[in-house]
Amino acid sequence: MDNGITLERLQSLVGTELRYQGIRCMLVDVLEEPPVLVLRPLGAEPVIQADNFGKPMRHAPQLFELPVFGPDGVSLSAELQLIRVPGGLPTAGD
Repeated sequence: MDNGITLERLQSLVGTELRYQGIRCMLVDVLEEPPVLVLRPLGAEPVIQADNFGKPMRHAPQLFELPVFGPDGVSLSAELQLIRVPGGLPTAGD
């Protein structure tokens, strides 16, 4: 990938605190198909999770699911460009 982002590099950041749209979050998972980052806001109140029929079921932590790539499948998604990682992303030498 031209942008230097690989799933392996992203997976190495699981457990890292980062900022998404100014919100402190923890990267909790990297899904492979399609590539998606799963973020959990730190210190946020749980939200009510609905069942398959839209009825309130339980309280659960809020999650953000952000696509890694844009519609072209190569460039970074607009959502991923809003993430700030203290110290930056790991490079190939890390």
